[in-house]
Amino acid sequence: MSVTNQIVLNGLPLPQASFDRYACREESLTRQLDMISGRRVLERIGRKWKVWRVRWACDYLEDEICRPALEILRSGGPLTASVLPDNGGGMVTASFVVESVTDPTFLIDDDDRPVWHGLGFTLREERPHA
Repeated sequence: MSVTNQIVLNGLPLPQASFDRYACREESLTRQLDMISGRRVLERIGRKWKVWRVRWACDYLEDEICRPALEILRSGGPLTASVLPDNGGGMVTASFVVESVTDPTFLIDDDDRPVWHGLGFTLREERPHA
């Protein structure tokens, strides 16, 4: 089986992440609560509500992809992404919010074109699904 895309952000296909740098799982909708005692607990919100959580990272990224990806990730609003889940089937398209971004660092200058290292991010589905 050949996988062409794992993730597409707002129409921008990102390179396939190799080894353990991509994950997309469905998880129960929860929220963190701080108790008066200082304990932190997770409260599950409904039994049927689920959200997609996506993690992607790339070791080597061309400037033509890195800059548009950063613009999308740093926009501050929800973004539309198509993702490849780990539970089979095809790509799933939904609205996501950015939970975290690992900023890339400059790797090399390839004929006056920057090449970046270490871009990574995590996304969470904006609205739960059943």
